[in-house]
Amino acid sequence: MLVEKATEEGDKKLVLSSPYNFMYASEIVARVINIDSEEQIPTRLDPGYSYYKIMDFQTVKADTGIYYDEQAGAYKSGQYGFVIFEDQKIKWISPITVSRDKMKAYYSIYPTKLGKIPSYADIEEILHQYKILSRIEQKKIEEQLQNIDSANPRFTRILVAQGREPVTGHEEYYLPLINLQKKAGEIKSDGSIDFKEVGSIIEVKKGQDVLKRVPGVKPSDGYDIYGDKSFAEFERHEGYSKGDNIVQGAGDDTIFVSALDGCIDIDGKKISVLPVAFIHGDINYDTGNIDFDGSVHITGSVNPGFSVKARGDIIIEKNVDDAYIEAQGDITVKMGVVGKENVKLVANGKVMAKYLLNAKVEATGDIIVEDSIINSDVFSNSKISVVARQGKIIGGKATALHEIIVNVSGSPNETETHLTVGRNLFIEKELAAIHKEISKWRQVVDETMRKLKVSFGEAVFENPKEFITKLPTVKKKNCLLLLKELSDNNKELKKFVEESKEVQNKLKLDREPCIIIKNKAYPNTVISIKKSIKRIDSPIDNVKYYEDPEEKIIRFSPAV
Repeated sequence: MLVEKATEEGDKKLVLSSPYNFMYASEIVARVINIDSEEQIPTRLDPGYSYYKIMDFQTVKADTGIYYDEQAGAYKSGQYGFVIFEDQKIKWISPITVSRDKMKAYYSIYPTKLGKIPSYADIEEILHQYKILSRIEQKKIEEQLQNIDSANPRFTRILVAQGREPVTGHEEYYLPLINLQKKAGEIKSDGSIDFKEVGSIIEVKKGQDVLKRVPGVKPSDGYDIYGDKSFAEFERHEGYSKGDNIVQGAGDDTIFVSALDGCIDIDGKKISVLPVAFIHGDINYDTGNIDFDGSVHITGSVNPGFSVKARGDIIIEKNVDDAYIEAQGDITVKMGVVGKENVKLVANGKVMAKYLLNAKVEATGDIIVEDSIINSDVFSNSKISVVARQGKIIGGKATALHEIIVNVSGSPNETETHLTVGRNLFIEKELAAIHKEISKWRQVVDETMRKLKVSFGEAVFENPKEFITKLPTVKKKNCLLLLKELSDNNKELKKFVEESKEVQNKLKLDREPCIIIKNKAYPNTVISIKKSIKRIDSPIDNVKYYEDPEEKIIRFSPAV
């Protein structure tokens, strides 16, 4: 019926092999006639027929779908279809084509020589013969038949039967509406790539779209055109499940938003929004540096060269190794802090750790260490305490505003160890910056006065108004500009002087500072209280150091 042919463009497509071979029921397919010459042929053809073939006499047989009409003396088609002559047989080819998956059946139509096309009854009969059960509606078949124009014949295939595909079921799942992929790194201004900046923490705001819900689908079995069942499957999608602090948004019941400001947490296939960023494992090149507008909880360690910054608290379950840690809240290191040259902890709250070794620490709140502070530079704007029974501070500098409490200071080999209380390093840094500004503006004022003296002499400062009135117009303008500049500079200088007085008031202590060494203070421990200094030159046990308020010298008494 269909043969493959190449187009002018070289493409291959199926085309109808012959427009003459479609026959309706009872139409003459062939008639065998004997002739003496070809001139006799036109007079022997049946009305409406023009095709013929001359061949030597041979036996012709009717195959399935073809019958011989004795009265007409011709072979006729039993029903609508395509007819061919092959192997001395006239064969009928069914117009029904079934798809490979048996889900659809098509009926091939081309108007016959007499302009006939099959009716719905013809189609229904052959579908019955093929035991095709899942037929489409009669109305839809008839609509397709009505679109066939016998006056302009062309090959047409109409859909006559269709099964139902099985519906694959799945559970409800969610698709992320935010990018969960980490960056490869961040390009710096010099064109190099910082591989520590991968953006592993994904921050979200309250009300931000986070997930889209894909409703679950119940599996439904299908069937082919013969009525045979096709069993449905149940598949698992690579989607996510909804975790904590994600709620349905307004207006669209498939969109889910964050219930709070926080960050995305992915635990297996569950997505949550948490106020705390949980880092499962170490801070390394996989996580990159951490910078989060909330609290951070790290289950591993922070590796050398990395940084963790948080506007809340930071909890580190293991170690900090030569890294930078900064928190607006507390910093807790369950194990130790070990530095080489870059380790630093900065907290606006407390700092708690098992031990500090070669570390720099600044805390607005208490610094609480369990075992030891060794060769470190630590400052607390409140109190430093080493709480273990053999807790010690050896080497380095420990500075607190109010109090240092430790069991052992220094070591038997007399390592120089500085313990200082009564100093607010934060205020001192602020004062140092203000004093730098005061020094700068004093230089500016002095330079302006020098210009005035050089240009107008000392008399300009005795009575500036009267002095200006006596000046020529050109000099008057220059003098006024310099005097205004001097006035503006003095205002700036006065502003910083007043600010310095205000900041110095913050240095006043609400209680007297002290240093308590419960067990033993070794020689070369240097005790500093406010501006008084005392170096211990022999071992001493159970001692509390304080400053005599009247004599401004360091005294001591039993600690307990």
